[in-house]
Amino acid sequence: YKLMMENKPSAMTLRRVNTLNEIDFDWCVNDETWQKRYDELKAFKARTGHCRVPQNFAENKALGRWVDNQRRQYKLMMENKPSAMTLRRVNTLNEIDFDWCVND
Repeated sequence: YKLMMENKPSAMTLRRVNTLNEIDFDWCVNDETWQKRYDELKAFKARTGHCRVPQNFAENKALGRWVDNQRRQYKLMMENKPSAMTLRRVNTLNEIDFDWCVND
């Protein structure tokens, strides 16, 4: 769907979109999940003073994986490769001083 909306090659068709819309398909579920993890990251930063969540963070494994995925998606975006990262998400993460590269 995202590719179709960006006028890129996609297996999604207008017929499929219409069929999914007829059953009130939620197109924004990824945005809701993203926002939930972002809120968890803000809480992590409030406690620790930084956004460097370990990938294997025992307290919240999903958050650790999510933070790692944000970095990977950003790298793909910067290489002009297909990515789930958007400028809005980059800006939102930058607002809380997200560390895009922790290996420096």
